[in-house]
Amino acid sequence: MERHRDPVNQTSRVRLRPLLIFFAVVVIIVLSAVFAGLLPRLRRGQALQASVETQREQLPAVNVTAVRKSSANAPLELPGDLHALIESPIFARADGYIVKRYVDIGDRVKKGQPMAEIEMPELDQQILQARAMLSNSQSTLAELQAALTLSTANLKLAQKTADRWGQLEKHGAVSHQEADEKSSNLDVRRAEVDAAQSKIRSARDLEAANEANIRRLQQLKVYSRVTAPIDGIVTARNVDVGTLINSGNGGAAQELFRVAEIGTMRIFVNVPQAYASSIRTGEKAELRVQEMAGQVFPAVVDRFSHEVDPGSRSMLAILLVPNPRGILFPGTYAQVRFASTQAAASLLIPGDALITGSKGTRVATVDAENRIHFREIRVGTDYGSEVEVLSGVSAGDLVVMNPTDAVREGVRVEVRKTGEARH
Repeated sequence: MERHRDPVNQTSRVRLRPLLIFFAVVVIIVLSAVFAGLLPRLRRGQALQASVETQREQLPAVNVTAVRKSSANAPLELPGDLHALIESPIFARADGYIVKRYVDIGDRVKKGQPMAEIEMPELDQQILQARAMLSNSQSTLAELQAALTLSTANLKLAQKTADRWGQLEKHGAVSHQEADEKSSNLDVRRAEVDAAQSKIRSARDLEAANEANIRRLQQLKVYSRVTAPIDGIVTARNVDVGTLINSGNGGAAQELFRVAEIGTMRIFVNVPQAYASSIRTGEKAELRVQEMAGQVFPAVVDRFSHEVDPGSRSMLAILLVPNPRGILFPGTYAQVRFASTQAAASLLIPGDALITGSKGTRVATVDAENRIHFREIRVGTDYGSEVEVLSGVSAGDLVVMNPTDAVREGVRVEVRKTGEARH
């Protein structure tokens, strides 16, 4: 007997087939997306790994220069600082506030030229008070002089009266008591005259003191106009109109302006002890400024400090250089070249090769196998671009310029030689 198929099962199978097909398609799409994203990542990882291995195999490149020995007849070149021949700070002599300002930073001024006006109301009141005191003392003096005239007249009268009563006493016309009274009155009148003269002297001294005080205050009033003490250029201005000025009476004095004379400049140079004796007063030198390439300014040694600094083992030398065009400025860093002969040749390295830290001053050197070795050195004179080395390296040794973190002890490097700087 033939079995009949269940219609319900057939219907369920028909409904499940599209659903299964849909899930299969989704799974295929997801797997395709995963493989599509994974393959590029695998390729990038492989490329990155290959790049890392290449970098590991590549040697760090360093610029090196040879330690050189200076010539025994080489000129001596030292760094120096430029200063104005005269740099004068300007302060007020009396308290007040600025009512006018005539100059600003960078202006050129002549000696005696007005720079600012200061209003001094308190000083004006002091002058009025001093004049009143002088007038009072003069009036007192006039009264005392009148009193002296009266006292003198009374003295003359008392003198004549005493003389008359003395004559009468001799003839017995008056008693001794009455004559003594007239004589005592004469003494009183004399004392009054002496007292009046003493008061007049005191009044005259007071009058002189009041006159001196007025002259002092009037002289301070002259300082209400601030003027330039020298010919020069204004390098600083610390006040403006309305600024309250303190001359230092009861507080710190305030600097109003600063004027520098730059027609002639001074150069301060620290000359090493070994060369101090070879440089003389009046010796000529050359000054150069890095920002003014090709320009050489003649200088002359003006004076020495005649004392060696125990810290730097150098002696301060001051040179003068004409600056008629005003193109050299105070505070500028410059190089001064002396045509003096050195006592002995010295080892020089560029300043960029120095490594300073907790381990002292060192340099990184490169041996014959292009491996890095650090050496501790002792530094001598600093010539600006180059530094004298007293110990730690020898002439011809290769030192690394501007060493980076990649420069480590024993590491092999790729050497790139640079041109040697000349001192």
